[in-house]
Amino acid sequence: MEANPIQKPLKRALRSCRRQHKSEHVTKKKKSLDGFALLPDDVLLEIFQKLPPDLLRYKVKFVCRRWFTIITNNILLDHASLILQRSTGSNTIRLMDIREEEQGLKMKQEFINMPCYGCIKSWCNEYLLITDSIRIGILYLFNLITKQGSFISPLPSVSCGGHYNGKCGLGISYDPFKKLYKVVHVYNGPPIQCEILVLESNIPSNEWIIWKKVNGTSHTGERQYYWENPVSVQGRYFHWDVHSDKYLVSMDTVKERFRQTFLPGSGSDVYRMDNRYSLVEMGGLLSLLHKVSFDRVNVWILKNFQRTKWEKFHSICILGYVCLRVFPGSVVSFPVTSVKSKRYIIFRKPGSNTGLYSYDLKKKTMKRLEIDIADNERCVVQSTTSSFWKT
Repeated sequence: MEANPIQKPLKRALRSCRRQHKSEHVTKKKKSLDGFALLPDDVLLEIFQKLPPDLLRYKVKFVCRRWFTIITNNILLDHASLILQRSTGSNTIRLMDIREEEQGLKMKQEFINMPCYGCIKSWCNEYLLITDSIRIGILYLFNLITKQGSFISPLPSVSCGGHYNGKCGLGISYDPFKKLYKVVHVYNGPPIQCEILVLESNIPSNEWIIWKKVNGTSHTGERQYYWENPVSVQGRYFHWDVHSDKYLVSMDTVKERFRQTFLPGSGSDVYRMDNRYSLVEMGGLLSLLHKVSFDRVNVWILKNFQRTKWEKFHSICILGYVCLRVFPGSVVSFPVTSVKSKRYIIFRKPGSNTGLYSYDLKKKTMKRLEIDIADNERCVVQSTTSSFWKT
């Protein structure tokens, strides 16, 4: 007896339905086993608050979108991290965690031994980008969580003179779309040259990846003969102070494009910059501190990178308190970092009597932090991918 011609397509359809049903059943079973998804935000928050800060900052918050939002907005909002290292390089560093509490700022210090001797150039999320102190062009990537690292492909162009004479800048960034890191090398040509190394997820295998060249920028300001490491924002946007009174040089490392970022000022609040400004990241945004007079500093925030929208965030009177009580004489302090809540700005006083100070924007007071820092130590600031789940 011949089979009904409809039976074969019907059987195939039934088998397809069974496979689909089985797949949905397995998915539902997996979802039902995820007990954390059933917990309300306040219960999760209470659990997270009992975990070590490093575990929250570098691992737990990247588990899912919900966890990232809870941890970033409720726990790590008030933190700032920086590393202290000798300017000439070393294999021992001090990791400083600065946290905002009701009584003020609280510091936690941790000594870390790195497997290589070098100078930290950039810090994004858990990774440190390190240059070899002896061999020009040799780069090392160190993971602060695992305490492990590996060499990556050396710089293809060392005609810039290397990273010791101020003629090139290095930075590491994170692409939240492709979930990968990039190392950016910018140096004088002329014109400005740029090379990018895209790192694979398996970091130890990155020693043989080839660098690629991208178009540099023709906007160099007064930096025609030297360059420096960028100020990193959100682990994505790089900014260079090129000693111009009109613009900064910026780079979106995801799009791999340079551009001019024009400086703030409009209407009656236009002040000629004359290089009297400093750049620092504040709460995941670029901040510009502009000294408008001998006793006042305006704090500007770049609210929108794409549209170059600046907002005046605060105005600091530095004559009565900062200069006379904390920084007597002609020594000028410069900003290093800020806590994520944007209430405190961390300054460093240079010179033989160097130190770190916090300025409370709410109380308008300056206080020396209980951190011993030597004149030959430099500060390396962490840039975190705060918009990881939003972009």
